[in-house]
Amino acid sequence: MTAKLEHEWEIELPGTSAQELLAGLAARDRVFGQNVTLEPEDDPKNTVEAWLGSSDALDGKVYRLAVYADLEGPEEYLEAARDALMDLVDEQVAEAQKDAAGAKVLDRKPSSEVSFELISEEEETPQLILPEWLAPEEADLPWGFRPVTKDGKPWPDPEVLKAHERVVLVPFKGEYILYSLPPLEG
Repeated sequence: MTAKLEHEWEIELPGTSAQELLAGLAARDRVFGQNVTLEPEDDPKNTVEAWLGSSDALDGKVYRLAVYADLEGPEEYLEAARDALMDLVDEQVAEAQKDAAGAKVLDRKPSSEVSFELISEEEETPQLILPEWLAPEEADLPWGFRPVTKDGKPWPDPEVLKAHERVVLVPFKGEYILYSLPPLEG
């Protein structure tokens, strides 16, 4: 019999440096929206399908990555699949550390020169990874807002986004730093 299981958990990561925040945001990007098929070793016909969502928050010096999972499959395999999924997310968090280590700084601006505006679904750019705590209150997260300069121009420029698969904005010590992350494999 097919059953459903919803599971939520939070991963606390350090958030005291731009590099640590970058790693946390890279982890959120790796996890959000993933669809995973989990097969029991002893019974590969009884797969469990899972969808992952994620959100983030900065609490003092702690980056909080909230993970949400919707699992569906044979009831007797759901708890084992949940445990395997949590391990998989931990692996993605570790990979995000490597992503951050391989990142390149593209640009930086004082935070006073950048604001955030709501955008339509058609304008969303999933390759731009923004901290959710910077979003205007009505934003559809994670992509329903974007940074703009004082003169109203999108930042980064659309050409920058075209040139890089994953661009992250990191707020740190009064400025916004744009990084390019290595592309995801697979």
